[in-house]
Amino acid sequence: MENKYIEISDLQNKVRLLLSQRNEGVFELIQEHNRLAEFNENHEHLGESYINFALYYCLVDVNLGKFLQYTEQAKPYFDLNNNRRAAYFYGNIAFGYQVHSQMPQSQSYFLKAINSMEQIPDLSIAEKKRLAAHYYNLYILFGFSDLGTLDKRYIDRALELNISIDNKLGISYCYSAIVGEYDRQSKIEEALQYSLRRIQIVEELNDPFQLCLAYCSAGLMYAKLADSTMAFSFFAKAYPILFPTGNPQFQAAYYMEIAEAYAETERYEEAITSYLEAIKLYELIGSNLNLSKIFRLLSKAYKVTGKLSEALLYQEKYSQSLLDNFKLDKLLAITATEHEYEQKQQEKETALLKQKNEEIETYVHQLEQSNDDLKQFAHAASHDLREPVRAIVSYSTLLEISLKGKLNPNEQEYISYLKDGGKRMYDMITGILAFSKVNSSQEATDIDLNPIYLQAVENIKLFIAAKNAVVECPRLPVVTGSRTLLIQLFQNLISNGIKYNESEIPEIRIAFHRIGEVYEFCVSDNGIGIDDKHKDDVFDMFTRLHNQEQYQGTGIGLSICRKIVERMGGRIRNQPNQTGGTDFIFTLPAESDVSI
Repeated sequence: MENKYIEISDLQNKVRLLLSQRNEGVFELIQEHNRLAEFNENHEHLGESYINFALYYCLVDVNLGKFLQYTEQAKPYFDLNNNRRAAYFYGNIAFGYQVHSQMPQSQSYFLKAINSMEQIPDLSIAEKKRLAAHYYNLYILFGFSDLGTLDKRYIDRALELNISIDNKLGISYCYSAIVGEYDRQSKIEEALQYSLRRIQIVEELNDPFQLCLAYCSAGLMYAKLADSTMAFSFFAKAYPILFPTGNPQFQAAYYMEIAEAYAETERYEEAITSYLEAIKLYELIGSNLNLSKIFRLLSKAYKVTGKLSEALLYQEKYSQSLLDNFKLDKLLAITATEHEYEQKQQEKETALLKQKNEEIETYVHQLEQSNDDLKQFAHAASHDLREPVRAIVSYSTLLEISLKGKLNPNEQEYISYLKDGGKRMYDMITGILAFSKVNSSQEATDIDLNPIYLQAVENIKLFIAAKNAVVECPRLPVVTGSRTLLIQLFQNLISNGIKYNESEIPEIRIAFHRIGEVYEFCVSDNGIGIDDKHKDDVFDMFTRLHNQEQYQGTGIGLSICRKIVERMGGRIRNQPNQTGGTDFIFTLPAESDVSI
């Protein structure tokens, strides 16, 4: 069980890395991830596996039909009322549509992803990085055509987020967009300054392809400032990295920008050759949205060189692209307007709910006060009950000693019943006290679970040794919670797996994996198991499935476990495993400052 939980989490990370590299071998790993998710019956992992299939048909084996098929297959596995899950789903789908040049759909899903993420109160570093990327991509969607409206608010927000988390790669992308903004305004000096700042950042990242793009951008700005020497020195730096092998997308960008630089320096024949190379590459990779600008500039270059028929041909292509882009722009504008309308409606609903929330807060305060009074009463009553019960057990023991040899078998049995009943009552009262302490205020901090586990095992080491049990545990993560309660949680679950166990060597195995902002743990045993019809009952107070002669206990231990987990914002459940024993599966919040 341990290997399955750790393996699927590691496998997801490998899949995402290979998908980002467009590695064809990733398909087999995606299939394995899907198989493990089905084996574990893990709802969220199944959703992730279908997203992986969708992204494969987006990034590697470009197939829009398959992408849409797996997108629909993934959707039921995502709780879209949960802002984090919704943002993850919408963001991936938006990216897929963007790669397939389905711009209106991509814009719509990016807007949905942004709307979901902006409602999350405490974004992690990774989530801020993702939100910045969504804003950047949305900005880019508006900029693919000459008729497109570039909303600078998007790039400003992306830059703000990237700076807040010191995401240098994201900052460099934003600088690239700002260069374009200044270029369109003919503020070439300002554009050059941002190009050079981008180069400084990318040099620190040691990303050769991004550095090449930065070189090309700076080269073009120098060409527009009529500094031909500096311009082509930057293109010369980029060429040996991009050619003869390299990413066609980057090569196409190189040809497009050096063609513009040639045209700016009146080297039109060389400009024409480079424009044609850019067209071939963009058509090869199916990126038609970059072609409109090239058609216009190429037509202009042919006209300057006197090749009027060629100039007319590309002017016609440019005109057709304008028509296509105009249709696209209308769809983008409609989508953006719908999003703004939804936001305004949401603001109105929020205002209407505010008054109700204030009323609810008043009732909640009254209930909390009442609950505090009840908890204090329960604690006091339980504490006061322990003394008379302890007296019953003590005096019955003294009575047994003083009458030793004078009691008949029935009288001896009656005293035994008295002692055993008193002990059980004492244990139950102690359990109630422990249960009430879980409800008391506990300071939540970031807790390393490794010393927690060691302390829990130390507390029951004699019990473990007496049962000849084996407890296996990997290195555990850091979670948010209470140290005292976490020790009790692990101690109870390990003890439970050893106590209800008929194996010669009771085995307890602990495993975990991360799902978004929580860790999911599994405490697995090879014990007697739990009948499926009782799997929920075992968490109720005083519920026992066996009599005292079979297994001693109060029936409070698992109730305390559930209360501890829920107190920390998690959930706990159980399920049978392949050994015939039980897996107790629970979630705990990940440490507060760790990114995904």
